[in-house]
Amino acid sequence: MKALNLTDLVVYEVFARAYSNKVGKQFEIISDDLERIKSLGANCVWFMPIHPAGVLNRKGELGSPYAIKDYYEIDSLIGTKQEFRRLIKRAHQLNMKVLMDMVLNHTSMDSVLYDTHPEWFMRDENGNSFRKVSDWSDIIDLDYSNRDLRKYMIDMMTYWVKEFNIDGFRCDVAGLVPLDFWIEARSQLDKLKALTWISESHDSYMYQAFDITYDYDGYYKFIDYLKSHISLQDYVNFIRMQDHLYPYNYVKMRFLENHDQDRIKSKVTDDALLRNWVVYYILIKGVPLIYNAQEYGISEKPDIFNNYVIPWEEGSKEWFDFYREILLFRSRTTCVRQGQFSFFVNDAPQEVITFGWHKEGACVIAVLNMTKTDRDSVTIKLEDPFVRSTIHALNVLKKSPEHFPVSNQKITVKICKEPIILSYMVG
Repeated sequence: MKALNLTDLVVYEVFARAYSNKVGKQFEIISDDLERIKSLGANCVWFMPIHPAGVLNRKGELGSPYAIKDYYEIDSLIGTKQEFRRLIKRAHQLNMKVLMDMVLNHTSMDSVLYDTHPEWFMRDENGNSFRKVSDWSDIIDLDYSNRDLRKYMIDMMTYWVKEFNIDGFRCDVAGLVPLDFWIEARSQLDKLKALTWISESHDSYMYQAFDITYDYDGYYKFIDYLKSHISLQDYVNFIRMQDHLYPYNYVKMRFLENHDQDRIKSKVTDDALLRNWVVYYILIKGVPLIYNAQEYGISEKPDIFNNYVIPWEEGSKEWFDFYREILLFRSRTTCVRQGQFSFFVNDAPQEVITFGWHKEGACVIAVLNMTKTDRDSVTIKLEDPFVRSTIHALNVLKKSPEHFPVSNQKITVKICKEPIILSYMVG
């Protein structure tokens, strides 16, 4: 399998249990679908937990996949270990990584570990099992002061790497597990192969153990903006400030939705406006995440507790084609994945986001109208090395040449409601 850089990744989140109505054959269905996912522009598939869910105090008919009964087994509603091996082999043939969800903060209340090692669980002052988050009524928390528990978890992750050739882990609520455990786990597991580690947290210190953290801090600001609690300029200023909050060359997983959030199509219902946000989150600095069927513009949030099948038939091919166009542009444009990123000042900061990438003379500028109305134009102040006397660019989405005279390092771009991506060379 060809090596992939972190910033080359496009992660596709899979909720295997809900993938189709072929109960017990989900791995086979997903394996057949890998070529479509690859054609979309994704090169990394992350599986939400594939283990059996607990029964005691379970939420809904089937229980949360995050209330795990046995870390060494696979949910029979999804498939078999042999089918999972075949799926991973097929993904690797397509040069795609496969990540597993590791839920190590807690187990189901009737887990194998609770039966065999009750001393590995947190207790309150009365000796009763304990959880840090009271709403998670179907789980109990593990106690990482126990060295045997730590060894068990590292051995378990080693099993999935050695026996199935897994490429890395997305670690659920990683900040609730001691950092020194993650550092220890990584030091052991990275001896097996080069793994990718994603932390479901946005804390800066997690980069001591992880390659990628979630952009939850940015997502919460995005939701604040959608609710009119902050301005567009406030939102952009916060994203810019992340450069001062995180280590140099930090990598964030950017998303508009995931299994914990409502579908973005239910929040941003205007199609032109949503196309601007899709371009934004795919092309800014970080690793984009696509959640099952997001690429078809489906608005219904999947139910992770009950019988549910993703309604693929309700999806829009036009949305798929748009996601594909932007993702493939990203994958084919080296400066967007590996260059230097900058936000640009413009004369309509409460309505328009402007940013760019450059690397070795290649430049890309995005001009995104975040309102539901047309504008005549926006004036953008560029920085070196984006500047030359006249910019001769390709409008990527219209597939047409455009020319912009530069005056005092500024260009004026005619815009409407649709996103604009400009690509050109300097020097």
